[in-house]
Amino acid sequence: MSYELFEKIDYKYLSDLYEICKQIKHIELVKIEYSKKNKYLRESLNFLIDINLLKINENNILIDNLDNNSFDKILFTKISKKSDYGPCLKEYLLNFTDKDGLYTFEPDSLYNNLSSDLRNFLISSKKIDYKNDSYIILDNSLLELVKNKEFSPRELEKILRDKKQLGDDAERLIFKKEQEKLNQIDLSLKVDHVALRDVSAGYDIQSFNKHNDKIEKIYIEVKAVRKSNYKFHLSVQEKQTANKLKDKYFIYLLPVDKSNPDKFDYSQLLKISNVDKSIFQNKLEWKVENDGFVISKN
Repeated sequence: MSYELFEKIDYKYLSDLYEICKQIKHIELVKIEYSKKNKYLRESLNFLIDINLLKINENNILIDNLDNNSFDKILFTKISKKSDYGPCLKEYLLNFTDKDGLYTFEPDSLYNNLSSDLRNFLISSKKIDYKNDSYIILDNSLLELVKNKEFSPRELEKILRDKKQLGDDAERLIFKKEQEKLNQIDLSLKVDHVALRDVSAGYDIQSFNKHNDKIEKIYIEVKAVRKSNYKFHLSVQEKQTANKLKDKYFIYLLPVDKSNPDKFDYSQLLKISNVDKSIFQNKLEWKVENDGFVISKN
């Protein structure tokens, strides 16, 4: 489960942002007003956009108010229906068991740490609390909302399509920016969007850098990431290609920001070369985790 979808998401900040959007419609003015008293602008704004509570059309914010229901009801109805957020919420809440009418849960330390982003969000929303060495549900209606909710294969397919579309859009933006860079160096230099014809190359884009008056080829793997942690997945093939090309291989980590017209914050782009040294040998700055297992019968 992707509990990190709730990272830095706090109920008060979401509520404040929602109220501001009801009064102010221009996105830039909303950002200014929100930032006067609140933190995590990017995270809060993108969260409400992700769950389809807010939409942005040509710098104007559109609100779905669900027939003027309370913000609390609107928020959790939207979360429960979203096919990436909803399953996380359902899976977590179904851990709670009924003890004389009180739903409680005592997670082990590993799971408690893994699910901490969602747990903290629910605490900030006053949906759960921690008492007597266990977590308790304060609002049973939330459990009723999600416990019978099903998520179809079609909904999973949509999540995967949306992720692919986001990745494709990130590649297109980097392609555009790289070509703009090369136009300042030599108009004859052209960027090659390799991934459009060869997904086995181990990188997405071939471009050029100018170093000490010398033009050198570079190979770019593009990742659309969350700004909060820049977390990304690196395939075995990409790792092998990076090791082979060394300082000519770059990972471009492009933060998603759906409040921007192009859906990304290019100003926060992080470029990494010498992947083995910069990431795998740099344990102070990066955490590398195994993602699943490959198992076969002897």
